[in-house]
Amino acid sequence: MPIAYLIDVANGIVYSRGWGVLTDAEIAAHASTLSKDPRFDPSFRQIVDFRELTDIKVTGAGVRDVARLNPSRRDARRAFVVASGEAFGLTRMFGFFTESSGEEFRIFRAMEPAYEWIGLDTAAPWPAQAPDATFGA
Repeated sequence: MPIAYLIDVANGIVYSRGWGVLTDAEIAAHASTLSKDPRFDPSFRQIVDFRELTDIKVTGAGVRDVARLNPSRRDARRAFVVASGEAFGLTRMFGFFTESSGEEFRIFRAMEPAYEWIGLDTAAPWPAQAPDATFGA
């Protein structure tokens, strides 16, 4: 699956998006590369769009491993937008492994409430510029 991120330093937010087939390797590469990006700050908010996943090939061990690589602080606000029950479950497992609080880590089924919760204008589009990094494309 391609997975990509874009860091908006001015607004302190990371936009991450995955589509196609989600695998352990891509989510690990995303977390590892993001943590090494000099523009990234662990306190940045993050919004993750997983609505266009077509298949999920992520293992429990993969989720646990990416949680260990997680570059965000536990108190950094993160919103995940998912379309399937399977994506919801894996994302919830990730939240558990990162010991994230429900006050700072939420899963949504639609983009607008996720944008609102993360502190973005609900009418704003996803950034149009090219991502900073893409994995699995």
